[in-house]
Amino acid sequence: MMQEKLSLLNRISDELNSDLHPDRMLQRVLSLTVAHLNATTGSVMLFDQDNRVSNYILQQEDLSSEMADRIVGTVLTEGFAGWVLNHGEGGVIFDTRDDERWVIYDDQPYDVRSAIAIPLRRRQRILGVLTLVHDEPNRFTEADLLLLSAIADQAAIALENAQLFRETEQEREKLSAIINNTQDAVLVTNQENRILLLNPAAQEILGVDHPGQNACLSEVTDNEELLKLVSPASPTAGEVSLADGRTTWGTVTEIPGVGRVTVLRDISAYKALDKMKRDFVTAFTHDLRTPLATVKGYIELVRMDGPITVRQEEDLDGITRAANLMKSLIEDLLELSRLERLDELTREPVHLENVVQSSISAMQPMAQSREIDLTMVDDRANVVVEGNSVLLSRAVSNLLDNAIKYTPAGGKVQIKLDQQNGQAMVSVVDNGPGIRARDLPRVFEKFYRAREELDTTPGTGLGLAIVKTIAEQHSGRVWVESQPEMGSSFTIALPVAENGS
Repeated sequence: MMQEKLSLLNRISDELNSDLHPDRMLQRVLSLTVAHLNATTGSVMLFDQDNRVSNYILQQEDLSSEMADRIVGTVLTEGFAGWVLNHGEGGVIFDTRDDERWVIYDDQPYDVRSAIAIPLRRRQRILGVLTLVHDEPNRFTEADLLLLSAIADQAAIALENAQLFRETEQEREKLSAIINNTQDAVLVTNQENRILLLNPAAQEILGVDHPGQNACLSEVTDNEELLKLVSPASPTAGEVSLADGRTTWGTVTEIPGVGRVTVLRDISAYKALDKMKRDFVTAFTHDLRTPLATVKGYIELVRMDGPITVRQEEDLDGITRAANLMKSLIEDLLELSRLERLDELTREPVHLENVVQSSISAMQPMAQSREIDLTMVDDRANVVVEGNSVLLSRAVSNLLDNAIKYTPAGGKVQIKLDQQNGQAMVSVVDNGPGIRARDLPRVFEKFYRAREELDTTPGTGLGLAIVKTIAEQHSGRVWVESQPEMGSSFTIALPVAENGS
């Protein structure tokens, strides 16, 4: 007898592991259990988190769905299955005519004289109720209840696994639908840059339908910008030009244990719009030069025409200051436009110490006039990068100019030169009013001025945008660290030249 029970449990275990579809799994378990315990029929009812019926299986022929729903509702509210659910334990009814837990409803299609039921319990929650019935009394024993309990334990575990598998499959299908239908190209590669996944947009970009199993990315594309982007030591974002003339913006995210997820978004329209904007800026700034020169010329003519009053002289000085500010704005716009149009930078070895010293010498008179202590902290004097010394000097000078302008008289501005992890870093640190946290992400935007209370300070709002563009042209980056009333620190990081120290 014990051997038969173990054999039944093994068969049920095999059935549970053969298919993770909950309905088919429970149907086979119910059939096996009914057959082994010589029951007339049986049922399984499943519940959701709120103990509401989510699904049920009634092993009874010729039952309409309306009748089946009525049976389930009745036995859960008044009958034996409801008693098992409420008490959280199994039970045996030896004779339904002598046990109030059994309810007989109108038009019952079959006669029941004995019953046995057990809860399907998992992690302190009842997932369902398994019930077997017979048309003769005293056909089930307490020993049968122990066997049914063992079956229920296995079924509850399998049911939970099936539900988790179904949820996982649903999430996988949802994610697959999103990835396959997005217009952005999605590439998933392992640490050796072998392809794990390509969505249709990525296949279209690479010009492949179905790459070979575990194919290396370099085997399916010769796009140097893409291959450089997904290499381990590269930046995590950058432009990738396609053979058909489109431009994409790629971002790479490291996924531990998987590899890299690369997303390419088509930015061709934005590039075209940006070009139109640059063309417009270049055209109107060039056109503004002539009338601006005329205004300044007429100012001098007014002074030459004869004596003018003190008030008129003040008015002319105001016009001159406004004209000079407009001239600075035009020059900055033209320079920024030239930098953004620069396709490739002519590079040569540049000693950053020389660039920094040159910028300090140029800005020292301005610092002295404002009683600012301008000094250099020379941590790494002999740092060499590849780039354009004139542009780098302009970037450093812009940072110094910005720091001196916003630092109160008697303050300090320090410039630090350092090298870390293959990056040369130039930092300009001041003890000025600092920048609010909400303004920090926007300080490098064109025309953005973070210090509203200091709007009287002259400036075009383009100095930091020029710094950012110069840094990016040198394959570097710039960032700011600041707190209100604690000063600011602007840092430019550039790749150290291979032969530099």
